[in-house]
Amino acid sequence: MCPELLPLGSGERKTRPRVKVVGVGGAGCNAVASSCFESISICTAAEHFKRLRTHRRVLLSEEQLLFMRDTAPQTIASIDYDWKDPVRETIGEADMIFLFTGLGGETGSFVTPIVSQICRKLCRMVVASIALPFSVEGSQRRKVAIGGLSHLLGTSDMAITYPNDSLLKIAPNLPLVSAFSVLDNMMMIPPAEMEKVLTVEDIHDLRTSFAGAKQARFGMGAGEGDERELKAVNEAFASPWFDFDLSKVGVATVITSASDFDQSTVQKVVEDVSYRLPNAKVLYAGKTDKSLDDKLKVFLLLGLAGTQV
Repeated sequence: MCPELLPLGSGERKTRPRVKVVGVGGAGCNAVASSCFESISICTAAEHFKRLRTHRRVLLSEEQLLFMRDTAPQTIASIDYDWKDPVRETIGEADMIFLFTGLGGETGSFVTPIVSQICRKLCRMVVASIALPFSVEGSQRRKVAIGGLSHLLGTSDMAITYPNDSLLKIAPNLPLVSAFSVLDNMMMIPPAEMEKVLTVEDIHDLRTSFAGAKQARFGMGAGEGDERELKAVNEAFASPWFDFDLSKVGVATVITSASDFDQSTVQKVVEDVSYRLPNAKVLYAGKTDKSLDDKLKVFLLLGLAGTQV
């Protein structure tokens, strides 16, 4: 079956989207601490709140956290509680909002879906970037994470998941704190890449394309010299987060970057990606990046139906 191809960045106005990033809980706040985007932090620990480097912050009380833990998200969504006002006002409106969080703990698992609900009314598209717990952290933490992910898949437009077990493949010899820093930097790549190629008009196509495959996984590769397109695509598909049957991918976003970017380069990459993803709709774009010299870079975001943990 020939996959459907949809170019991005070709809207008439070519207005870039206004992007904000919101960190929820300890892991999320750490992830957005060094972001180049307008950043907001939401946490429930007073000591962590004092150390936050983002200027816009919300501290939720222990009582509010317990309420979110013990109340169905549908109930919370249907009532305009007073504590929602400072969250709304602090985040403010945007075209795209990326939420960063770690699931398994109470703040990430129970607060993030509520924040996502609030953000749905503030922007055109909500993307959740989610770190999932290590397997060795135990079945209870994993159960809480699965529940949080299920709610986030319902309240966000896309959920990019990063199982922590894959950190052992990316940074096997680094101390855990350093490995988490590597993950924070990688989680910030999707908003950075997408903001550079998307137009405001593209957001509708992106959101509707991922509607049936909301959970996404990320990969990136680089290549140079002969057959650099093939090398970059091979490396991108070698992502440790692509631990699933590629025939189950329903949609993919592909961004090709090169210092000498041209349409034929993008076409080669898209053809290769489409061949590997026979059942996927492919949204694609290309951009010039002079810092790459002779290298070519390929960014991949693959959308899956269902829940993959």
